[in-house]
Amino acid sequence: MLTASTEEQIEAWDRYADAKRRADKTLLIEDGLAAIRAWKEFANLFLPECRQLPLTPPRPTKVTTFPIHKTRPPGGQTTR
Repeated sequence: MLTASTEEQIEAWDRYADAKRRADKTLLIEDGLAAIRAWKEFANLFLPECRQLPLTPPRPTKVTTFPIHKTRPPGGQTTR
């Protein structure tokens, strides 16, 4: 396992800290996702290659959409 230099560690930490502060300030999902990615980049500096965190989430292979139009009448109103 290669160890990142102290300078690389500090730079990665600063990128994460900046992204985290921005996410906390804006509360935007995009900023939160950027902070997650920055954290993974920082954490990966300390992990062996075989244990590193993926920087992008895996795409789901099977996605099912529930047919809501078959459970409720048009307009979403139920009659009783």
